[in-house]
Amino acid sequence: MLSEAYRLKKLFDADLYCIHIGPKGRAEEEFLDDVLDKTGINQDELIIFWEEGNPFRKISAICKRENIDLLIAGALQKENLFNFYIGSIARKIIRKASCSVLMLINPSEDPKSFKKIVMNGSDGAQDLKTIQKGIKVAHLDNAQQAYVFKDIHGYGLSLMMSTEESEAEFTERRRVLIQQEIEETNDLLTSIDTFDVNINIKIAGGKEGYELKKFVQKIHADLLVVRAPERKLGLFDRIFPHYLEVIMSDLPSNLLIDHNVTSWKI
Repeated sequence: MLSEAYRLKKLFDADLYCIHIGPKGRAEEEFLDDVLDKTGINQDELIIFWEEGNPFRKISAICKRENIDLLIAGALQKENLFNFYIGSIARKIIRKASCSVLMLINPSEDPKSFKKIVMNGSDGAQDLKTIQKGIKVAHLDNAQQAYVFKDIHGYGLSLMMSTEESEAEFTERRRVLIQQEIEETNDLLTSIDTFDVNINIKIAGGKEGYELKKFVQKIHADLLVVRAPERKLGLFDRIFPHYLEVIMSDLPSNLLIDHNVTSWKI
C-alpha cells in the first residue's frame, strides 16, 4: 500500500500521510522503518499518525481533521455474506467517507500505472467533474485507453415501445437512441479539458451497476472512477442495492470514488 501511495504522491505532486491504527511500540516503529526502507521512502516525505481505537472512526476523524482529499486503502475483491451486511473497514470507508477514496484490490510492491480507465457518466452533467478527474488521471498516468460509460436510464422502456415494430424498425430505433446518447456525451466532453486523451464512449442499457461492472470486467480495466453518492449509503441500499453497492459486492477493478474536490492530499 505504501508503494502504491508513494507512486501516486509523485504522480500528483501531493502530500503523503500514513495512518496506523493500533499500538505504537518499538517493534511497530522498527517494522515501519523497514517498510519505508524497502519502498525507498524517506521519513521526511510523509507524516505519520499513530492512534488507537476504532479503525474506521479514527481514520475518518484524521481525514477530516487534516483535510485529506484522497484516502487510499486496500480491499478484498469479494465480500463474504457476513462482511456484506456487517461491513469491513474498507467498505465502511467507501460508504461513509467524506473525502475521495481509492480502493486497491491488488496492491503491489512494484506498482504499475493505470492503463485502462473507465469513468461512469450515466448521470450526464452531474458526473462531469468526476469524468474530468478521471481524464486527468489518465493524462498524468499515460493511460493507454480511457472510456466514458453511460447507462441509458429508461433504456428498456424506450425499446418496449417498439415491440409492435418490425425487426428493422426496432434496430433503427435502438441505433438512433444510442447515437443520441453518444452525441450528448460528446457535447459534455467539449466543455472540459480532456488533455488530448483519446476517450471512447460506451453506451449500454440494463440494470444500473450491473452493466457497468460487466463492461469493466470485459475490457479488463484497472481503474473505475465514479462519483460519490450524494448521501451516505446505509443498510437499505444493500437490501435494495444502490449501483455502488453492486460494484462493491465484487469489485471488478481498483475503484476511485470522487467527492468532487479540485486537489488531493493523499
